[in-house]
Amino acid sequence: MPATLDPTLASEIRGYFEDDRSRMTMMAARQFSVPEQTIVEALDGLWPVRRLRDGVFRDVVLALADLGVMRVFVRSKAAVIESVGTFGGFSEMGPFFNVQTETLDMHILHDEIGAIYAVEKWGHDTKITTYSVQFFDRNGDAGFKAFLWEDFPNVPMGRIEAFRALVARFSAGEP
Repeated sequence: MPATLDPTLASEIRGYFEDDRSRMTMMAARQFSVPEQTIVEALDGLWPVRRLRDGVFRDVVLALADLGVMRVFVRSKAAVIESVGTFGGFSEMGPFFNVQTETLDMHILHDEIGAIYAVEKWGHDTKITTYSVQFFDRNGDAGFKAFLWEDFPNVPMGRIEAFRALVARFSAGEP
């Protein structure tokens, strides 16, 4: 991923979302022919978007257990899988960081994760704020995203505060 974002492209992306804040970042990435991480970076300032520090993958995933029920999106260029559950049952074997609970079973190639962002945005086709931790691969494509989901759309304030504390703890820069 480039360290700096072209200002013209960033402006075009922000304009696209200013027209409709509930648009999907995945679809915007396709429209603008850029990795989805570029879309998220362009929205910093329009939305609460915070890049988390490099090297904190394991700590962030462990901290997701404290956020309660999450909706997890995992996708490739051909499919999207959505699952609702809680993080836990952590282990590591070879190149995999594993999450194994009764509700989530993930085997993550953590060395492929290039960047992690915390994002607050409207959900797709709604005006309901979502809170997510988004993991991007080294090419800037979304690996997986974990959204606060307890009692959604009425996520308890305590969960939102825990999310924001996680963001502050692992943030790469000043708020």
